[in-house]
Amino acid sequence: MDLKSVFESYLNAPYTESLAKDFEAAIAALGQEPLPLGSLQEALQTIVPARGHMAFARKAGLFLSAVRRRLPADQTLDLSGLEEALLDCVGVFGRNFDLTVKGNLGAFTGAHMESGTLTVEGDTGDQAGAGMKGGVLHVKGLAENNLGHSMVGGEILVERNAYDLIGNSMVGGRIVVRGNAGYSAGYRMMGGVIDIRDLAWDQAGEEMVGGRIQIGGHIGRELGLAMAGGELALNEKNDGAQRTKASGGKLVILKKGKKTA
Repeated sequence: MDLKSVFESYLNAPYTESLAKDFEAAIAALGQEPLPLGSLQEALQTIVPARGHMAFARKAGLFLSAVRRRLPADQTLDLSGLEEALLDCVGVFGRNFDLTVKGNLGAFTGAHMESGTLTVEGDTGDQAGAGMKGGVLHVKGLAENNLGHSMVGGEILVERNAYDLIGNSMVGGRIVVRGNAGYSAGYRMMGGVIDIRDLAWDQAGEEMVGGRIQIGGHIGRELGLAMAGGELALNEKNDGAQRTKASGGKLVILKKGKKTA
């Protein structure tokens, strides 16, 4: 198999705007022949000359995720050779794997993961962990908007800050942010747990209908805006806080010594 030629054909084929269909196309492009390499790093080195292509970020991430399924579970990917280019979709639909990525990643990192562990030694773009069903996504840097969008299971751990709309429409699973969270954390969430260890900006819990959001630091304005269900848990420094236009759910204050979510 000439992996470079296979990737170039995949890269130049039209894509559908559907992660699932584009991932299936990458799987199909690889066929059943044995891979001419033993690591994901070798695969990256093979395809990196095409990084100037306008579709490279998305297609390369999907292609590498398809290649990873054919390799031993434990892999490391060093992105230093990409210079300023960011790969999208790394780890999508992952299962039974352990991948460590050294560097920053783009959008949809770990989206629709089923099992395994994806560790990012850097930052992630929008929609990291979107639609996760299981496994662990560990981000050692920052996470941008819509972290864990519509996730139904698994765990996301962010060591630093997360931007706006974390847990947007999440159904289950757990998100832990050890730094700050942006606006509208838990927007329209239906289940699961969001644990923000420091401050959360305005509209935390906006329109949530289920699940639990725990905030360890300062809260912004319009807490629980139009909240219909679920639970907001605040530290005792926020005793006396009120929700805005809430029709259901509850607000609790965690006293010192009480266990976190």
